[in-house]
Amino acid sequence: MGWRHSIGLWLFILLTPAGLAAFDPPVSVRSLRSIADIRKMTYEESRLAPPVSLRVTVISHLADGFDGQDNSGGLFFEVSAAALATIRIGDEITIEGNVTGGFYGPYVIVDQFSRHGSKPPPRPLNFRPDFVQTGLGDNRWVEIEGLIVDVKFEEGKRRGSGLLVTGQSDLVIRFRNANEDFDVARLGKMVGSWVRLRGSGAPLFNDQRQRIGSDIICSRHHFVEVIEKTEESEPVRLDEIGRWESSRTRQALVETSGTVTLVESPSTFVVQSGPYGARINSLSPAGVAVGDLINLTGLAETDGYFVGLRYAKIAMADGPGDLIEAIADGEPLSREHAFQLISLSGKLIEKGRTLINLQVNEALVPVSMPAAISATLPPEGSELNIRGVKLVAADERGEVRSVLIAVRDRADVSILEVPSWWTPARYWMAILILAAGALLFLTWLLALNRRVKKQTALIAEQIESNATLEERNRIARELHDTLSQGFSGVGYQLASVSNHLTADPDKARKKLDAARQMVEHSLVEARESLIGLRVPAGAESLDFPNATLAAAKTRCEEAEIDFEAEREGWSEGSKLPPETAYACHRIVLEAVTNALRHSGAGRVRVSLAVAAGLARITVADDGRGFSTTDRAPEGHFGLQGMRERAQQLGASLAVRSAPGEGTSVELSLNLS
Repeated sequence: MGWRHSIGLWLFILLTPAGLAAFDPPVSVRSLRSIADIRKMTYEESRLAPPVSLRVTVISHLADGFDGQDNSGGLFFEVSAAALATIRIGDEITIEGNVTGGFYGPYVIVDQFSRHGSKPPPRPLNFRPDFVQTGLGDNRWVEIEGLIVDVKFEEGKRRGSGLLVTGQSDLVIRFRNANEDFDVARLGKMVGSWVRLRGSGAPLFNDQRQRIGSDIICSRHHFVEVIEKTEESEPVRLDEIGRWESSRTRQALVETSGTVTLVESPSTFVVQSGPYGARINSLSPAGVAVGDLINLTGLAETDGYFVGLRYAKIAMADGPGDLIEAIADGEPLSREHAFQLISLSGKLIEKGRTLINLQVNEALVPVSMPAAISATLPPEGSELNIRGVKLVAADERGEVRSVLIAVRDRADVSILEVPSWWTPARYWMAILILAAGALLFLTWLLALNRRVKKQTALIAEQIESNATLEERNRIARELHDTLSQGFSGVGYQLASVSNHLTADPDKARKKLDAARQMVEHSLVEARESLIGLRVPAGAESLDFPNATLAAAKTRCEEAEIDFEAEREGWSEGSKLPPETAYACHRIVLEAVTNALRHSGAGRVRVSLAVAAGLARITVADDGRGFSTTDRAPEGHFGLQGMRERAQQLGASLAVRSAPGEGTSVELSLNLS
């Protein structure tokens, strides 16, 4: 009964209020009711997707949601495009949804929402543009001041961008509204004015989830107010773009003009007006070329000791640009004539792919140029005249950090003098190369001589070895084809003697005489083969194929096996060269002998066919056959000898057989 009491006790504890209190749901299933609680969550906690129930004010529209703020902070809320089109800036709404960790940080995915009317935006946080980058204004209602230098919209009037500048701080403005048009013309007129702008901070991250800055989302043109309108001003000279004025309290755009003397990149170039030059950075690729006369409107930008323009807008001026004459520069490493077109002469000391060093007096001046121009320069030591734009980097006190002369095209380089190619160093180098070449040639000759002697000895040895091997193989074939075939015939005669010894002694005696004659004939053939005759005796008078067929028939009769002979296209007048006829004779008889000795055949057929200059000689039997993939038994050289004879004739020998299917040996010989 003990276990029943235990179960009852646990049920009692669970059903009491104290027991129920002990089993409160975990924090992850409680609805979060303030943005501050969500922002305190770690990335791992937000990935658990806790539910939320919030009441917020919509402060900005984004592409796939909106920024909302309550009295504890601001956050991004993700909704569908259809839902976003029904939500207006300033709406106060109740949101039900879940937190997600996303890729960068926690935000809320909205499941459902209800509207409670609209209310003014909350009190903004007043930030400087550089302070916005700290992240304190992320997804919160902020207010900043600065000079608006650019406004541009896409085809519609609900998505655009702008640029706000204060001092050296730049802030990108993203204009977004899902259901209202912006007054694009009004915003465009604000370019160049000091404005107060309200919106929400939009954090920027890289793919390592590191925060790298912020933009500002502005969702109504009413949220941009002009504080100080830019007055129309007269254009100034290039040297006046950075002049201080006591009446100016804020940054402003300046207007100037000049002729392009150097294009460094699509949005960076150098202009010159009279004896003054400056580097210009444009808002977008400028599309200018050297020699263009352009009007510029932008912000004065200090780069160390020099002043140029940034965020410049370009307009082509009427007429061609001024003809800029290069100024002769006697001190190329000084800051004089910075960003001006200069000319100088010197000796080419070092040549690289896009950078050369020019010696001018005692100074070594770096010159940059396109690789295509550098490749056409004369050798080092040449005297050159260079024309190019002098790019100088100097600190605020005028201390020069670097100087670079930028060449634009091939016309900027003139060759004054080319040194003689035969310098003393090159003379000595040529002598050393010739001496080294002669030494290498002699060494090569000695090595070649030794190698030729070695190869000659090897070739002679190989020839002797091949000749010996060939002669050995020839003798082996002759002995095999004479003794083996002859003794096979003797064996058949002796077997016949045994059969007739008692019944017919006279016939047995004739068989013995025939066997003796066959032994004598085989011994004569073997002796002639050993003497080294190229063609054995009788080959010249061999009647092929008649003698061959007669010999094959005789051997088959002696072995008491049926013999058939067929001829097709083989005329009686057809003659083969003695060596060829003898080799074919031996191959046929060897094939017949193999059939008699090894196949157990009852019939042997020899067929000769000639067609289109090709002779085919086939020996076939109906014996037990064998596997052509198996190696020949040790001591059996018949097939090998036939193949060697066929190879010497330039013919092909095909052996076709399989266990139980007989054997066919076919010799194909080209008669032409």
